[in-house]
Amino acid sequence: MIYILTGVAKAGKSFVSKQLIKSHHLQLIQTDHIMMMLHKGEKVPKIDIHASDATVSLFLEPYVKGLIETLIDQKGDFLIEGVHFLPSFVKQLLTLYPGKIRVLYLLYEHANPTDKAKELISHVDHMDNPWFSDLNDEDLISLCSYLISESKRLGDDLRKLDIPYLEIYDIKKQMPDVIKH
Repeated sequence: MIYILTGVAKAGKSFVSKQLIKSHHLQLIQTDHIMMMLHKGEKVPKIDIHASDATVSLFLEPYVKGLIETLIDQKGDFLIEGVHFLPSFVKQLLTLYPGKIRVLYLLYEHANPTDKAKELISHVDHMDNPWFSDLNDEDLISLCSYLISESKRLGDDLRKLDIPYLEIYDIKKQMPDVIKH
């Protein structure tokens, strides 16, 4: 089975992934690693790693699709984690490989930007990639507002396509729900 854990940035995907690979003995692949492999592997990179998540997602789709086909052929259990899954691509994958892929998006549509900023700061020491840590308070709250709006946009798309997602308010308390999905 291929498990895809995706959603908006800083929703807790990496935290959940670490728990799942320990408890369910899954092999982990992160789309950030695919992105950086493609970026660093070219003398003149064709991928703009600073582009929007949606732009990078579109660029990565053929590579991720090929990876998923390969993993399905291996008949193992794998967890692919990262922001780089547009709902339209996920719908395509679910249609192409029925019963072989499970997906869950993590969102925070109903978060408060100030509370989300405080939450991120409180967990910064436990994050693999706290890329936001140099932002001042105002810019961090602005970033959180943007990420919440992205959560809402994603949520709208996911509801239209009938793709599962989970609203995150406390990832540690919600781990049983994430595992269930």
